[in-house]
Amino acid sequence: MALFLLAGCASQGDVENGAVYDPIEPANRLVFAVNDAVDTVVLQPTAFVYKEVVPAPIREVVRNFLDWLSSPIYIANSALQGDLEGLEHNAARFVANSPMFGLVDNATGLGLERRPEDFGQTLAVWGAEDGPYLVLPLLGPSNLRDTGGMVADYFMDPINYIGDEDTVFRLQIARRVVGAVDFRAQNYQQINDLKATSVDYYARVRTIYKQRREALIRNNTPPPMAATGSSSSGEFEQFQPSNAPIEQSGSRAKD
Repeated sequence: MALFLLAGCASQGDVENGAVYDPIEPANRLVFAVNDAVDTVVLQPTAFVYKEVVPAPIREVVRNFLDWLSSPIYIANSALQGDLEGLEHNAARFVANSPMFGLVDNATGLGLERRPEDFGQTLAVWGAEDGPYLVLPLLGPSNLRDTGGMVADYFMDPINYIGDEDTVFRLQIARRVVGAVDFRAQNYQQINDLKATSVDYYARVRTIYKQRREALIRNNTPPPMAATGSSSSGEFEQFQPSNAPIEQSGSRAKD
């Protein structure tokens, strides 16, 4: 609740023309540099081996399973947003994929595409602003609102209640690592190109993150700045700051 209130009353008035509110930029840049070093030394080579050695159908099975594990979170957030259509969609998708424990994506063939929801989006639907931009160690770009959302999503996750603390810890670490490697493999060339062509890699990722999150909150439609001719993140449309593919998202509450 404190994070929600802080995000709602943060100094958004200091941000003009769609710029990102980044009051602790020096600290964020330091964490970003460490994350980038970890990516270069560990994640990038691991993802390369993963995508070269593991066949595409197996990678798709892994992706399907990770998405299925997150389905209860999607369902809960759809309900919290008052999105009855999204609630029905995500519940039906979860049931359709449950016979094979999510390994096979039967739901997409039935017209039930992936529609992830998180509590950061729920807070946005409730009217919370982004708040200050944050770069989290290992987790990457975020903001105050979305960081608070991560905490809430953690407690919504049924995996945290299926065994003792040691078992839960191991499962969550394995899930995060596999999700990170799969994400990096999915976006392998895009991220490498972004690094190579960016004059300021930090600033470019910051802008992409903001634009992408705004688009997801608006059901994956472009943010207002794109409609006025400003540059958008279309150059990197598939970039997802999460551990699962995102194709559709909750809508922001109407005024």
